[in-house]
Amino acid sequence: MGDMRGQWFSDGVRFRCPGVSCGDCCSGKHGLGAVWVDAHEMEALAQHLGLPFHQFTGRFVRRIEHRHSLTEKPNGDCAFYEAGKGCTVYAARPRQCRTYPFWGRNFQSQAAWEAEGKVCPGINPDAPVVPAEEIRRNLDLDRERPADR
Repeated sequence: MGDMRGQWFSDGVRFRCPGVSCGDCCSGKHGLGAVWVDAHEMEALAQHLGLPFHQFTGRFVRRIEHRHSLTEKPNGDCAFYEAGKGCTVYAARPRQCRTYPFWGRNFQSQAAWEAEGKVCPGINPDAPVVPAEEIRRNLDLDRERPADR
């Protein structure tokens, strides 16, 4: 992965998703966002839901310029997020969801990671350490998906 952004996280970082009790990253709590999906992810989600591709995309995907994003509910929550239950398509969730918070922008510096910790309750000093190798794997996956989120 190149310079590994200074290797500041070589000892790992502290993170544990609080699970369904949280959902901050899936809800509209921090405003509208975009969950970018590619054709393979849309197909996997359609299959997971037992819907034909065109039906799935017509109902759950919106076009933003030249890319595709999952739709939101009127309150800003992801179309597949249910408070108290979490992600209803967890097994087929897009790469963006699988890799959060291990995104390149959050690892540009320790300050960037700490800033993300202000909005993500899973980033905290009491969480277990995620080893650098796991972080690198997620950063590699993150680089494979559309940018600008």
